[in-house]
Amino acid sequence: MSKIKIDGIQLFCIMVLFMFGTAVFLDLGSGAKQDAWIVTLISPFAGLILFTVYVQLHKRFPDLPLTEYVRKIWGKYIGGIIGYFYIIYFIYIASRVLRDFEELLISAPYNNTSIITIGICMTFVLIYSVNLGIEVFTRAACICFIMVAFTLFILNIFYVIGDLIHFENVKPILADGWKPILKELIPLNITVPYGELIILSMIFPYINKQTKLIKVGSMAVVFVGLYLTLNTLLLICILGTDVQSRSAFPALTAVSYINIAGFIQRLDTFVILLVVILAFIKVSIFFFCAVIGMNNLFKLKPSLFSTYFVGAIIYISSIIIAPSYQNHLDEGLKKVPYLLHIPFQIVIPALLLITVFIKGKIKQVLS
Repeated sequence: MSKIKIDGIQLFCIMVLFMFGTAVFLDLGSGAKQDAWIVTLISPFAGLILFTVYVQLHKRFPDLPLTEYVRKIWGKYIGGIIGYFYIIYFIYIASRVLRDFEELLISAPYNNTSIITIGICMTFVLIYSVNLGIEVFTRAACICFIMVAFTLFILNIFYVIGDLIHFENVKPILADGWKPILKELIPLNITVPYGELIILSMIFPYINKQTKLIKVGSMAVVFVGLYLTLNTLLLICILGTDVQSRSAFPALTAVSYINIAGFIQRLDTFVILLVVILAFIKVSIFFFCAVIGMNNLFKLKPSLFSTYFVGAIIYISSIIIAPSYQNHLDEGLKKVPYLLHIPFQIVIPALLLITVFIKGKIKQVLS
């Protein structure tokens, strides 16, 4: 494995920013209405289980990325096919996140700009980032983490100062029982963002201190879970369930309500800045891992060709993935979790771990 190494702080930062992704700005668990915060409070427990599965697989093959150890477990041909589909999966999810970013920008600050132009600009920045290497990227992510944390903190303070928080919007709690909560929780709010941590199976071999992997990762999952719960509570208290459910980007709507003494207002720019940073981090990680997987699977040397090739596919896919943003959302909420997330994030990793366990028991018996 490469001498490139990532330390614990860098891992924590990229995990938090990756899981924040677009989750901070979308209406997580909105189907549960005023109980959406309960969905985001419970989901990290499932996230910890999934992360533990990914780490256990990595511990069996500490120097290999996912696309390589799947061939060690299931053989050259079956494992190679699964590895190939994981690369396609990474590229597809990257294109979906890029489309989210493009849609937000053309709906707010760049409403007269073509989605094609926005996508081209973002793609060239992504390609430049990937060419610099993952070590440079993780250092930049630490700086981005500080910027994101500070901005979110300031915005939350403004919500309080502006007297925008109305706790009565959260009541009644569990008015419709647990059914809507479980329906929102499984599978959507488990697979996004926690199941997407399967992507880190491509990065784990670069971690400097492997012993801290489970500790740092668990802290990141818990931190994200608590903040998303707080964020969901704030959005419900500020907007109410009706406005929140009708808004494509609830966080952007909530920020537009801030008006302190007629002086501090129109802070939409801060949300746009956060979206740019978080989308950049999330798409870049999927981009990085798709390139790593492709080079690994097809025995290619790292080159500009593979980076530009994957970048072009991500960009083109983000444009043609859906004819409209509503179709994009419907596909992402109703089809992708069941057809892609569950197999690639839960079923295959679980089967891989079971196979490794059975092979280990057979070796013990034979020896």
